[in-house]
Amino acid sequence: MDNIYSLSTSAQALMEEFLQAALLFWLPLICLPFGTVLALSRKEGRRPVIAWSVVFLAFMMILFSWVTVPASDSSAGGHLLLSVIGPTILMGLGCFMIIFTGKIPVRRLPEPARPVGLISLILGVSWLVMMHLSSPPIWRHQVNPYWLVWWPTFLLSVILLSSFVIGALLMVGENRRKEASLMAVFGLLFLGLLLAVINMDGSLTTAEEMRSHLWLVSADILGTVIGILIAVVIVAIVVTKYEKSLPEPNTVSELTAEEKELLLMHLGNNLEGGNK
Repeated sequence: MDNIYSLSTSAQALMEEFLQAALLFWLPLICLPFGTVLALSRKEGRRPVIAWSVVFLAFMMILFSWVTVPASDSSAGGHLLLSVIGPTILMGLGCFMIIFTGKIPVRRLPEPARPVGLISLILGVSWLVMMHLSSPPIWRHQVNPYWLVWWPTFLLSVILLSSFVIGALLMVGENRRKEASLMAVFGLLFLGLLLAVINMDGSLTTAEEMRSHLWLVSADILGTVIGILIAVVIVAIVVTKYEKSLPEPNTVSELTAEEKELLLMHLGNNLEGGNK
């Protein structure tokens, strides 16, 4: 009887943990995309206000899930998000200011916004570097495992994105060599950071750990790219096969004199000069 009671108690406690995680983490996570879609689908009425309120509340619940549901392993994601939201906002604002003070077809920001954006970007990157070297996010008395994955993923993604932007500027843009050079410097900076991360030990992380996670991240990104390319090729083959299987379209006979006269009459009634 004691064994049955202990098993029943353990199962009940486990179900309570699952229910708490579902209500305080996974449900808010599901509400984020749905709330955003609802908010953007209509600009008038109460729907946008209610939807954005739901999105904000869900986002805050995810940020503090490591406090509300500490027993759930998923709360490590909310803890990481809370840890990197500060430098992420700084880098996002910096990129926004730098981009919208350049040569763009829309309204530009004032010229002093460019150095402010550059400073904001440098502060955000420096913040992340200091986190790696001295104070990485601590979750359950150890380094957050999501940080070990996110940090090299972020650096590698920035390098790949910079390479893509440089190629686009040189191939599609006109007189964009200056911007391409700036992006090259930006990409080389993050390449240097990545090399430093995988060769220098932090206070609570080792270079060997970062190298192993970097290889895993590289494999994930390579697999994703290969999967997308294969999907594109398959779709192209299917569309080509389908179009080849379609019958030849029927040819349309030439307009008769009566049809031409009727057409000219309609043009004359609706368009200036149509009856000529």
